Amino acid sequence: MNNLYSLFLHLLINFIYSSKIKFDLFLCPSNFGKPSFLKELPKIVPWCYIGKRRLEKALSQINSSDINVSISWYPFALDPNLPRDGSLMKMDRYKQKFGEAFIKQRLPQMIETGKQEGIDFSFGGKIGSTFDSHRLLYYVKQQENGEKKQNDLINVLFRAYFEQEQDLSDHQVLIQAAQQIGFDSNKIKDFLQSDQYKKEVEQEINRSQQEGISGVPHFRINDRIELSGAQDPQQFIQAFRKVGLHI
Repeated sequence: MNNLYSLFLHLLINFIYSSKIKFDLFLCPSNFGKPSFLKELPKIVPWCYIGKRRLEKALSQINSSDINVSISWYPFALDPNLPRDGSLMKMDRYKQKFGEAFIKQRLPQMIETGKQEGIDFSFGGKIGSTFDSHRLLYYVKQQENGEKKQNDLINVLFRAYFEQEQDLSDHQVLIQAAQQIGFDSNKIKDFLQSDQYKKEVEQEINRSQQEGISGVPHFRINDRIELSGAQDPQQFIQAFRKVGLHI
């Protein structure tokens, strides 16, 4: 499969309330509706990072010991024309896709929004296919405490890409990210040089496409409520209440 993939994924969150009620929520790519910001920097998708921070604020308001939260991330094909080797500069790509005037207007707004969420956006550096980062996230999830480790890796990757101007098509960047959450660098290097989980990741991407997912972020709660875009924490809280979570 030749398609190249964006960094961003969708997030599945399960709440188990009193061991009976299950809540499923997707963040980032999902085919359950078009995000409200689809026309605003769709290939950059800093809204995924912002949406994650806002979701975490909402989850921090859940104080019941009866509720367990599990998070899983899934891949989404957002920009199929990126090179595998990270040979493009991000800013050149943005100007190519959206025009220089649009970028000059939107990026300062995005930087300011990021600061409000504790994110120091920096849009320099290179950009390339992130398919191998998706494979790495899939690999991490298969390990013991996989959901937590996968979420930890997402945090490292978001910070590397959005704040440190690192190229997620670079295997060394991925190896260092995995090291930060406790993985052996040699094992990760061997994994990235293989084709392990290539088929599984492609199947997940295809499933998202078949379901109609067209942008990120997107949230689905318990197959009943869908939220698109980087929602405010209070909107998440309202959605949790609608599916029976007492907050």
